[in-house]
Amino acid sequence: MKASDFEANFTAWIDGQLDLGRTAAFEQEMRACGFDPAAERAAAEQTRTLLDKYSATPELGHAEFFQHQLLHRIERETAPAVARPRWTFPRLAWAGAFCLLVAGVLFRTLIPTGAEPPPSNYFATIVDVRTYEPSISVDTVYDPRNNVTVLWLDGLDYLPTDIVR
Repeated sequence: MKASDFEANFTAWIDGQLDLGRTAAFEQEMRACGFDPAAERAAAEQTRTLLDKYSATPELGHAEFFQHQLLHRIERETAPAVARPRWTFPRLAWAGAFCLLVAGVLFRTLIPTGAEPPPSNYFATIVDVRTYEPSISVDTVYDPRNNVTVLWLDGLDYLPTDIVR
């Protein structure tokens, strides 16, 4: 028999909750383990008497208030939960206003407005321009309005468009 079974049977035996057949079998098992059932019952009764005599429970002050709190807590925990609607009209209105605010801020910061293009973060620098043909000259032309740099080659022979493919 396991220790937990023995403890459960011992407690039931002390409390007098075992039927006659189980009581006799349990007392016989106790004798087989080397315990005297009468001495064990007397020790348990003496312990119970001492506990009843010297471990008096303190008197509870304001017992009505404590009982009221317990009953209120039991009612609250056993009452079915009332489902509140998740999206009420005021919440929807605030969510819509917030979305419009975020859209307006993103529009103003990410979409450029106005006639002048914004300055570009990307740039190219022409470091050296030279030709190997002495009859061709090269100039660089920068247009700040369109933010464009053009290489102007002067002195090239004319090429008809039907030849260039």
